[in-house]
Amino acid sequence: MTESADPQLYIEVVDKPREPQSLEEIGLSDANLLDALSQFDLYGVWRLELETGLLYWSPDVFKIHEMSYAKGPVDLRRAIEAYHPDDRELVTSCVDQAAKRKSGFRFVLRLRRPGGTYKLVKSNGRYRKRADGTEEVYGTFSEFQPPVRAVAFDK
Repeated sequence: MTESADPQLYIEVVDKPREPQSLEEIGLSDANLLDALSQFDLYGVWRLELETGLLYWSPDVFKIHEMSYAKGPVDLRRAIEAYHPDDRELVTSCVDQAAKRKSGFRFVLRLRRPGGTYKLVKSNGRYRKRADGTEEVYGTFSEFQPPVRAVAFDK
């Protein structure tokens, strides 16, 4: 574990990642999991092709960025520039290190809203090599929820 000199920023390096869990073992699919996660809150997924630099977002990632949904790749430079200037290098470093180490990352950082204010967002990312040999980093993206007691039901 490594701690930052900035008291507002906590950096943790985990030597041994958690073992993956199998959804199939309990009769669920990736789609079931995403449906459950995004039932009440915006919860998106993203994918970055390392060779081409093409970035893809699910609809909820666009909503969290307060942008209109568009099919196809997203401008990577614009996506990074949406973060607070002090956080941009951290975003880039997380993705670069995941690709270099063939590992994963997690961050909670500041994302700029259209009005100029910031909100906290959380992302988890993971490296993978696809069956065709192409490499990518993919992950989840959500608004950071402060730790409060809450209960919600849908109709």
